[in-house]
Amino acid sequence: MSGPLPALGGLPEPAKYERLVERAPDVWWSDAGPFVGLHQLNAIRVAYFRHAFGGFGGKRVLDIGCGGGILSEALAREGAVVTGVDPSEKSLAVARVHAAQSGLAIDYRRTSGETLGASGFAQRFDLVFAVDVLEHVDDLDATLAAIAGVLAPGGGLGFLTHSRSVAAFLQLIWDEEYVQHTMPEGFHDFARFITPAELTERLAPHGMVVQEMKGLGRAADGTRSLIDDTTVTYIGWALRTR
Repeated sequence: MSGPLPALGGLPEPAKYERLVERAPDVWWSDAGPFVGLHQLNAIRVAYFRHAFGGFGGKRVLDIGCGGGILSEALAREGAVVTGVDPSEKSLAVARVHAAQSGLAIDYRRTSGETLGASGFAQRFDLVFAVDVLEHVDDLDATLAAIAGVLAPGGGLGFLTHSRSVAAFLQLIWDEEYVQHTMPEGFHDFARFITPAELTERLAPHGMVVQEMKGLGRAADGTRSLIDDTTVTYIGWALRTR
């Protein structure tokens, strides 16, 4: 990417991605820019979920907040029947083009996490993924209720999000957005970050029981790894028990 990243503070969440893609149309799949880390992280999260769910082959999968399709494409390559949803039409346009170029059949639809129930899905999903999205939704409880509504009993929810901690603020907002400028200013809203205990508590009323959480560490060279410390970013999965 050339030039400074656009400031996104004060924009509604979907508009942040619209502004970013408008500024840099190749931002989702570029080998430079703010989403390079997502590609580095994708291998870790796919491996984690593959182990947690016993693979993806033949399973009906929903990727919420799919953006440009980074996770959706990885799941489709491993045999999942993938539907990706996102409120940003510009991001979905990128995802559709890239999937076609990659020879992958992925059903991309424009909707938000809160309005999944109105999307007309013919069947419930075996797996639902909400990675790097729960900290961006306007109504977390409505989103979790909607996820439960489209997830089959016995199905799994895979999630990745950020904890509301001083360490997370310093690393993900202060350093990345205002010191290093590797992410756009205003991209994250600290008030929307969710502690592991809060997420566990808020999933339970919707019949989803957390089975595991692991932290995600980052070395100086950008290498990611699973760790026990969930203070900053954490990944995990929940089982829909009813």
